[in-house]
Amino acid sequence: MRYEQGVPLPRFRHHLSVLAVALTGLAAPMAHADEDMPVSEPQRPEVAEVTVEGANKTTSSTVRAFGQLDVGDAVDSDELEKVERRLLATGLFQDVHASTEPLPDGRVRLVLRVKDKASWVVAPTVALSSANTGGGLLYAENNLGGRARKLALAAQVSTGESGVYVGFLDPIVFGLPQLKFSLEGQLRSDRVDEYRPGASQDDPEILRRTRFNSASISSELGFILFERVRAAAKYRVSSIDAQSPDPEKPVTTQAFSTGPSLRDTSLRFMVGLDSRQTLHAVTEGLNLEGSYEVSVPGVWSEFRYRKFGILYRHGLRFFNEHNLVLRGELAVGKDLPFHQELVMGGTTLRGFQYRQFRGDTRVTFTAEYHFPLFKVKSLAFRGLGFSDTGVIAWRDLPSDGQLRDASGRLIRGYLPQTMASPDSATLAQGVGAGLRLYLNNVVLPLLGVDVAYGVNSGQVRFYLVAGVTPS
Repeated sequence: MRYEQGVPLPRFRHHLSVLAVALTGLAAPMAHADEDMPVSEPQRPEVAEVTVEGANKTTSSTVRAFGQLDVGDAVDSDELEKVERRLLATGLFQDVHASTEPLPDGRVRLVLRVKDKASWVVAPTVALSSANTGGGLLYAENNLGGRARKLALAAQVSTGESGVYVGFLDPIVFGLPQLKFSLEGQLRSDRVDEYRPGASQDDPEILRRTRFNSASISSELGFILFERVRAAAKYRVSSIDAQSPDPEKPVTTQAFSTGPSLRDTSLRFMVGLDSRQTLHAVTEGLNLEGSYEVSVPGVWSEFRYRKFGILYRHGLRFFNEHNLVLRGELAVGKDLPFHQELVMGGTTLRGFQYRQFRGDTRVTFTAEYHFPLFKVKSLAFRGLGFSDTGVIAWRDLPSDGQLRDASGRLIRGYLPQTMASPDSATLAQGVGAGLRLYLNNVVLPLLGVDVAYGVNSGQVRFYLVAGVTPS
C-alpha cells in the first residue's frame, strides 16, 4: 500500500526567503498577499526497512502482511495507529506497538512489537438450550505454522444435532491479506422437530420429528478490496438422507422422501462492505452484504432452489469498553427443500425452542449491549443485555401441501396445520441478559450464558455455550 507523499520544495522556499528580505519595505497589501499563500503539508518519512520483535510463533512475514505497511510507504502517527488496529483485529496478539526509528538518510525503520496469544485450545463444546442439549470436544489452532491459518476439529453429540466437523481457513493466501480460502467438511445426524404454529404456546407441541443424515464438503474463496469491500464465492456438495418420521408423534406422513440419498449442491455469491474490527472483545465498524445462493442441475445438484439474503451488522464503542452490537437480516427462499428451510428459535431467537419456527421468508433484528464487569488478571467478565426480534412466514405453498422435484420425489411435505393458514406470519420477541468470559491471552472465549424471556409465551429459557460450537 502506498500513500501520497508531500513534495519537498527547497529551491522554491529559498527564493521566497530572498524575495521576502528584498521586499521588506513594500506596502502592507503585498505582505498580506504573502501571508495568504498556502503552506505545504509536512513531508512524511519513507519506510526503509521493517523489523518485527516479540513474535514467538507468528512469522515476521505474516505480521508484516497484516500490518499492510512496507518498504517504500510513507508513515506518520495516523498510519502507525492503523497498523496497530489491523494487527490487534487478527486476534493473534495480546499487545501490539508500532513505532519508527530515524535512519541517517532521512528515512525510518518501522518496528512492529507484538506479543503472541496462546494459539491453540482443546475445549469442551456444550449446548444447553431448549430442545438441544449435549456436548463434545473441540481442538482449534488459530495460528497454524505461524501463518495465521486456522484449523478446527470437533465432535459433538446432542439431542438436536450430532456429528464430526473439520475446517481450515487461510486468511492470507500467498501472503496477501486480500485473499482468503476456506475448506470445510462435516458428517452430521440432525433431529428436526416441527412444532405447532404460533409463538404464544407455553410448551410448544411437537407435531412431527424427522431425522436427517448428511455429509458435506464446501470451499470458499474470498477477496478483499480497499480493506473494506469483500466478495466471496462458495461451492458446497452434500448428500442428504432422510429417515421415516417418529411414529409416536401426531403427524407421521413424510416431510421428505426416504430412500436413496440425494445430492444437494449449491453455489453462493456474496459481496459487501465490511469495516468491522474486534479489539479485545469490543467490535467496531459496519458490515453490509448481499448474497445469492443457487442449487440447480447446472451446478451438479439434484435440487432446484434459490436463496437471497441481505445482512446488516454494526458495532459501536462507548466509554472505551462498552459495546452496542446490532444485527439485522432479510432472507428469502424459493422452492426450499425441507433441510434448507429458514428457521428461528434457540440461539437465533432466544426465549423460544431450538428451531421452533420455520418458513421461506425471514426478517430478524438483534441488539446487544455489552459492558465490562470486572477483571481478574487476564480474565475479563462482561455482561450484556439483549433483544431478539424475528418475523417468519411462508410466501407460496403448493395447494396440495407437497413440494416435489423434477423427478416427482417429495422434498417437502408440509404440516396440515401449516396448510390451514398458509399466509400467516409469526412475530416473536425475546429479551434478556447474559454473561461472557474472555481470556486476553488465548484466541477463544471461554463461556457464555444467557437468560431469555419469551415475550409472546411468557416463558424463561437458559442458553449455555462453553468453549465454542462447530458452527
